[in-house]
Amino acid sequence: MKIVQILATSGGVGGLEQHTFNLVNELSLCNEVHIIAHACYANQFNSRVIFHALDFARSRWNILLLWQLTQCINKIEPQIVHAQAGKASELLQKIRPFLADTKTVTTIHGTKKNKSAYLVGDAVIAVSQALTTGIPKEKAQVIYNGVYPQPILNTQAKEKLKYSIEQLFPNLNTSKKLVICIGRLEPVKNIALLIQAMQHIDANLWIVGDGSLRQSLENQVKQQKLHHRVAFLGFRSDARDLLQLADVVVLSSDREGFPLVMVEALQADKVMASTQVNGVIEWLPESYLAKIGDAQSLKAAIENALNPSSQFDFQPLFHRAKTELTVAAMTQQTQQLYEQLLRA
Repeated sequence: MKIVQILATSGGVGGLEQHTFNLVNELSLCNEVHIIAHACYANQFNSRVIFHALDFARSRWNILLLWQLTQCINKIEPQIVHAQAGKASELLQKIRPFLADTKTVTTIHGTKKNKSAYLVGDAVIAVSQALTTGIPKEKAQVIYNGVYPQPILNTQAKEKLKYSIEQLFPNLNTSKKLVICIGRLEPVKNIALLIQAMQHIDANLWIVGDGSLRQSLENQVKQQKLHHRVAFLGFRSDARDLLQLADVVVLSSDREGFPLVMVEALQADKVMASTQVNGVIEWLPESYLAKIGDAQSLKAAIENALNPSSQFDFQPLFHRAKTELTVAAMTQQTQQLYEQLLRA
């Protein structure tokens, strides 16, 4: 099968980008896969994937960009064109009348008020059930994000990693339980809410990630006199290893599509607490969910997760995540959808 994937972001690697890298690389094992993306992502794909660089930093109304995208796709002559997220779907919507005969697919990765651009797809994939709202039933298909399994660290490796972090933050009381949050330090992740919720919880908090709000969040920690319990680790390439050190993993976001951090945490057998964002509400038990933007509610969810009895509630989820939330499962379902469209 000849497939074109369009990734129209232009820098940075978040859940959308990682999803696309994984899917494209896996699909290339059994298909001819072309990816049209910004040049900054060229090294993210294996040698089987055929990479086409386009400058997606330009506006979605840029005539030259639209023309170049049309020319590139028509030259490839794919059977399937798959647009990842909003901008790629809008571009595909604009050029669809000028494409040769092909089936189209779009994927919704996050909450959008206007989903009209996604309807250019003969099928519309949503990464969580909540995101199918407003999409005709005959087009909508839920395919959860998946990740590759992470090797489990042995006890010695865990102790060595934990010690290396603790040496960087000598003020921390290392005897306390550990809460970890992984994410960009940007408004949508609402890390400020998490810091507020942690004020009266007897545990340490490691914040893994960087972003524009780092300075203000560090100031908040000082104001709340939490510098002896909160550590900013910045961006870490070993974030999934760090997850294995956590007693609880927390998401405090105001909105999500289907957070990969949840997938990674559950696959690592880690209990979670989270705000009631898309994707998470389809997986986590109610007592570990908090109202969005409510620090007291998040505090209660974290305290429930820190209780040893939480392990019993999460055991079935750990098993499900290892079987359902994998790159292999995600790819197989996507491939089956393509095949259904071509048979139609």
